[in-house]
Amino acid sequence: MNAAADRQWAVRDAVLRWLLAKATEGYRSPILDADAIGETVGWAPSPLTRDEVADASNHLYKEGYVTGVPVMGIGIPRPMLTVAGRRVAEGGRSLRPVDCRHDVEGGHSVLESGLVH
Repeated sequence: MNAAADRQWAVRDAVLRWLLAKATEGYRSPILDADAIGETVGWAPSPLTRDEVADASNHLYKEGYVTGVPVMGIGIPRPMLTVAGRRVAEGGRSLRPVDCRHDVEGGHSVLESGLVH
């Protein structure tokens, strides 16, 4: 995985965690806001961009983790967690597929090492 892909997965995870936090506060369908997401989830790397957040919301929508109305160039401006999205967010798991994670020793993905068929 390269740094850009690592960041992309991290942004998706951050948006999902933010949506759970907002839902817990009573906001079921908040307006996407890169700065608010970063502040709520304690984002440490360089600030989130609108494009990254829009791409993340589109991914979450396509994977069934959020529902809403897609808008070209904006993503899902007012996403709402689905049951599946809430489960993942509450479980604290990353959205990154297991076959995209690297093993500790060789830096190869689990798929490359033959552990997943």
